[in-house]
Amino acid sequence: MVQPYMKGIDAAGERALQFFGGRLLHASRKRAVLTPGTPYDEKKVAHPGLEPWSPTPAELAVAERALAAVPGTPELLYARVDLVDGEDGEPRVMELELVEPNLFLDLHPGSVAGVVEAVLAAAQR
Repeated sequence: MVQPYMKGIDAAGERALQFFGGRLLHASRKRAVLTPGTPYDEKKVAHPGLEPWSPTPAELAVAERALAAVPGTPELLYARVDLVDGEDGEPRVMELELVEPNLFLDLHPGSVAGVVEAVLAAAQR
């Protein structure tokens, strides 16, 4: 994966909005992995400063627009939309993950029931 450097990640981090069964399940914020002056090959923490996050209405709207652009969205069991702030301070899509092994459930233990519910509903289709 190749991503552009976005200055906004240094100040506001990257927000991960996770959807199950077409509904927002929870959101988390991750701090920048690469910091100025850090050699690219230095060992890094995969998700530094990971914490629960309440998405703003603008973040939710951008994530929902990104998902609406994906063919078959209503049938998706899972999607994660990662957002960063653009130069204008508005949220921008950094990644759209449709297959993701890390759900950050340790930060959101109340979300386990929602994951199970969505998996069972998908299995019955």
